[in-house]
Amino acid sequence: MKAKYVIFDGMDGSGKGTQMDLLQKKLGDRVVFTREPGGTPFAEKIRMLVRDDPLAGESTALNNFFLFWAAREELQHNLVMPTLQSGKPVFSDRGDSSTYAFQLWGEEHLELLDMFGRMRDLVFDERHEPDLYIVFDLPADVARARVMVDAARNRNHFDDRDLAYYERVREGFIRFGRNLPVVFIDATWKPAEIHRKVLMTLAAEMIIPELAFVID
Repeated sequence: MKAKYVIFDGMDGSGKGTQMDLLQKKLGDRVVFTREPGGTPFAEKIRMLVRDDPLAGESTALNNFFLFWAAREELQHNLVMPTLQSGKPVFSDRGDSSTYAFQLWGEEHLELLDMFGRMRDLVFDERHEPDLYIVFDLPADVARARVMVDAARNRNHFDDRDLAYYERVREGFIRFGRNLPVVFIDATWKPAEIHRKVLMTLAAEMIIPELAFVID
């Protein structure tokens, strides 16, 4: 069976990071875990520019859009494809689903929709598109409240947005899921319940089918 490529995504505050940590503890080196933007030394430098540098908030939407795709291309070429070809699954913390939900819908740059499709075709052309997206779904007001009270979070220019922004991001994820293999998981559940649902999904979707025998 071919190794699978899975994107884990959702609004900030959805508990996505907690679930990724739980998976890493359970699966260990059976799976390669990565993140977007980032995942390779060069892509991590792009991450610092587009996500962590406050000057990115003053740049243009098109410039940031291309930076996200540049980091994605780098990750695909130097980590995702070699790993899949070696027979190991790849689990990524965020992917093109985030670009679609946050930048196009959240930031209201729908003029980039056509460009998004073209970039997606270009980057994934003759490669392995994600086999599955698992999106941790959360009401916008709950997501924003969690972000605002999270003292451990390193806040960036994406976080300090109004409720309407969070609502648009959620709508973006829903729309993304209309045409691609997306499973939505209710992120208002307790972490243990969410984790069980994640394991069941990975087994049912034949990402790691043997998990079906270890879910208690």
